[in-house]
Amino acid sequence: MKIVIFGASGRTGRHLISQALEQGHMVTAFARTPDKIQTRHERLRIVQGDIHDPAAVERGVDGQEAVLCALGVNRGEEAGALAEGTQNITRAMKKSGVRRIICVSAAGFLGEQADFLLGRMLFWYFKRYLQKLFDAMKQQYQVLEASGLEWTAVRPFLLNEGPRKGNYRVATDGIPSKGYRITTGDTAEFMLKQLECPDYVRKAPAIAY
Repeated sequence: MKIVIFGASGRTGRHLISQALEQGHMVTAFARTPDKIQTRHERLRIVQGDIHDPAAVERGVDGQEAVLCALGVNRGEEAGALAEGTQNITRAMKKSGVRRIICVSAAGFLGEQADFLLGRMLFWYFKRYLQKLFDAMKQQYQVLEASGLEWTAVRPFLLNEGPRKGNYRVATDGIPSKGYRITTGDTAEFMLKQLECPDYVRKAPAIAY
C-alpha cells in the first residue's frame, strides 16, 4: 500500500517508517526537517514540508492510498495549530480521493475515567498541567469527525519510547482496565494494523498493556 506519514521524524513516526517498510509498504515520510530521518530505503521517499503549508501537504498526499498522522503539539504553538495542520491533511485527502486516515491522539481528552488509583492520579496531573495537549487533541478529533473520511484516532495513555512488546489491550469506551502504559513501537504497530482493519473506523480506541 502507498502511505504517507505525517510527523515522520517524531518518536512514533520513526517506528511507523521502519515497520511500514518491514511490511512492504511504499512509504512517503513528510517532515519539516528531513535530516532527522536517518532511515534510507528504496521504498522510502522523504518529502520536506510544513504541515501548515497546504500546497506542501497536497504534494505529500497526492498519489497515496492512506495517511498515518503522528503529529504532536509543538512547544510555542497554539493548541489550535494541530487542528489546523490536520485540516490541511483532510482537505488534501479529499482533493486526491484518499479516504483512510489513522491519527495518534491521547487518552484523556474525551473525559475518560480510570478504574484504579494510579490512573486517576495520572489523569488529574495531565488535566491540570497538560491541558494544552488535551485541547489540541480535542480540536483535532473534531476535525476528523467533521471530515467525512474513514478516520481512526488512536488514544495511548502514557506513551513511552520503546520497541514492540505485544499483548496490549484495546478499549473503545474509556481505557483498558488498569492499563496506562504503551510503547511507541506498539502504538505504531496498532496504527498500521488499522490499514486493513475496519473495526475502528470512525472510532477512538485506547490502547494500553
